Amino acid sequence: MTVLLVFGLFVVIVTAHNITLLEVPRYGDPYREANLKCHYANDKGDPPLHSVKWYRGNNEIFRYSPGQQPQTRTFNTTIAGVTRGSCNEHVCSISVVLPRTYNMRLSFTCEVSTERPRFAVVKQTKNLTVAVTLKDDPLVVGVPSSAQLGEDMELNCTTGPAMPPANIMWYIDGRPERTEPWMVNNTKVSGANDFGLRSSWRSLRLRVATARDYLHLRCEATQPTWPPYVRSTNATLMVASPHLSMFTASGTKSTLAEIFLLAASCTISIKCV
Repeated sequence: MTVLLVFGLFVVIVTAHNITLLEVPRYGDPYREANLKCHYANDKGDPPLHSVKWYRGNNEIFRYSPGQQPQTRTFNTTIAGVTRGSCNEHVCSISVVLPRTYNMRLSFTCEVSTERPRFAVVKQTKNLTVAVTLKDDPLVVGVPSSAQLGEDMELNCTTGPAMPPANIMWYIDGRPERTEPWMVNNTKVSGANDFGLRSSWRSLRLRVATARDYLHLRCEATQPTWPPYVRSTNATLMVASPHLSMFTASGTKSTLAEIFLLAASCTISIKCV
């Protein structure tokens, strides 16, 4: 990074290390330490590295000064305290303990400075939300082995334990499930497990009605974090053609190829991706 400063007739070129990558996870489990990394590089002719500082919000929590002894220093803080750090001329890594307050948003800043006389500072900031995100896509169960036009069925979508718990929405052919005005949210939430995590589930009562030979279903689970965390499961429900029953009732003889094609068109299957 190069900054041009003009003072009267004097031109001073101030150079600093560049922060090439700041690694801060978007979500952090309060029961596990979060690992943060700041990568930086210097151009030819840049002054030596003076220090690398980590901040949580406006509070300094860790400092690496290669020209001092000891080279690293940890600062006490009541939130997101540093347990260990490892730094060199190119990368500075720290591990922090997160508060056990779900949906809390923390900002972490890496600040890199160079030695005098051309003192210069660069910094980058990223946010972390305290949450236990869903480890897997939601599970769709209760799918019948066959489906006919006009048939009623009930499906269920369930998530694994997470926090905050997920809200579930069903989509039928890309459109949200139609509900009554008073049905704001049909998502059910379990009690907390030993780690305070909760599972979610939601049923879908569906009458098969389509002009096509299939229905596209999607169960979408969204955790109300910032930003929202979303996982979903898609299913394609093949609907039996009414021509099969008409064909068998007529008693007409068919060729083997006709029977094969008819059976293939009337196969009931569920595909989850």
